[in-house]
Amino acid sequence: MIWFEIGVYGKSCLASRLDYNKRRKRIMGQVMSKSRQDGAGILGRHIDQYRKEGFCHLEGLIPPELIEAPRQRVLEIIDQPPDWHRKRFFVLDPAEYRSTSDDPLAISIQRPSLEEPTFAALSEHLNLSQAMAKLLGGQVELYTDQIGIKHGWDQTEQGGRSYFHQDSWYWKIAPELGCNCWIPMQTVGKDNIALSVMPGSHTGWRLTPHESYFDDPPYFGWSSRDGYFAFKRHRVPLDQIDYSREVLVEMAPGDGLFFSNYTWHRSEPNRTDETMLFYAIAYQLQGGSP
Repeated sequence: MIWFEIGVYGKSCLASRLDYNKRRKRIMGQVMSKSRQDGAGILGRHIDQYRKEGFCHLEGLIPPELIEAPRQRVLEIIDQPPDWHRKRFFVLDPAEYRSTSDDPLAISIQRPSLEEPTFAALSEHLNLSQAMAKLLGGQVELYTDQIGIKHGWDQTEQGGRSYFHQDSWYWKIAPELGCNCWIPMQTVGKDNIALSVMPGSHTGWRLTPHESYFDDPPYFGWSSRDGYFAFKRHRVPLDQIDYSREVLVEMAPGDGLFFSNYTWHRSEPNRTDETMLFYAIAYQLQGGSP
């Protein structure tokens, strides 16, 4: 996962916020009624694997019906972006790529759970928070979330690919206090945006030196001072990676891949002709931020 912005709040009027809260309570009630009663299905083998290898795969984490509604909503947002703060979106070069409504073309949505109950239903799902609590060993709280968008028409060599990196290169949480979860909204595999992880790369909680690069095509963020700017990303140097050790995790919609902030991970490009989507979220033990 690449995390672009933490804690960015959009603008909304009081009336829309009140309406949001009403809808959110209704949806969250539905979420709680659908949640598992067994601690989200996390077993001892998942906890052991997470601690030893830095990741674990939990099938059926989120019910399919709670994945489909956000997926459809994201497709709508790509074509017709809502009136949220521009910092909510990372986009392809606005001078070259536009949506069907002639708006900048999104490749990432930051903190969607703060904007609409459809996304809050994912971020606060009990299966997710219970799994996080079991893996981290205590009470947890949401740190951040995002939607990732990989367009099928992008057939460049990189094509939405991300390279091995550690999320703690982008933010600072004490290494043992944070956990990430990557949830695909469609079936994923090789050449179809799946994540690969490097088992044991979190051992010793060492932050590996990274090198900087720009995506091809580059991703653009927004700042109130500079407007749109090309976003510089970070990766483990390519000549330091033994790809024979990586594990590519094929997943179904609603599965969850949990991994630590220090676990090396990368994503496959999108070689389909379909827009592929994923939801990524980070939790931490309560009081884990510096």
